[in-house]
Amino acid sequence: MKRIMKQLAVCAVLSLVCICAHAQSKAFNKLAKIDGVEFVHIDKSMLEVAAEQGNGVQVGDIINLGNTASEIVKVIDDIMVFHCEEEESAAKLKKSAQKLLKGKKWQTLVDMNGEDGETVKICQAKEGDKTINVIMSIEDDEAQLVVINGTLDLSELLKKMSGTN
Repeated sequence: MKRIMKQLAVCAVLSLVCICAHAQSKAFNKLAKIDGVEFVHIDKSMLEVAAEQGNGVQVGDIINLGNTASEIVKVIDDIMVFHCEEEESAAKLKKSAQKLLKGKKWQTLVDMNGEDGETVKICQAKEGDKTINVIMSIEDDEAQLVVINGTLDLSELLKKMSGTN
């Protein structure tokens, strides 16, 4: 139950942070077929229900979008979350996701290696007014990948959050 709540929280916050083009995100569906990978799809109606509750959106321990959740949900079409807690599955998820994120259409917004061995990568691709944002977090034998579809430009949101224009 705790793990499911954690996944839902991550989905909600990330959905407020980024958006993606539906056609591009279909390529990520095959990641759900990797043995040991748990897959959760959250459509727009479920995101709206979460925002209507008025408690904001909490993702993990560090991000809380507070009352801005209902505004950001308006520009999110759906969120896909892929999660695994087995070393072999995590390695396969990472390798497959990295293959999908190669190419000129992808812009890397964040590429970070933490002291504790955690790596975080945030990428974005645009197609017209639609944007696909991918957030990948790998730590030891655990991996999580979030794909957010919609019209919100994550690079612009990150600039606003950091106070730069």
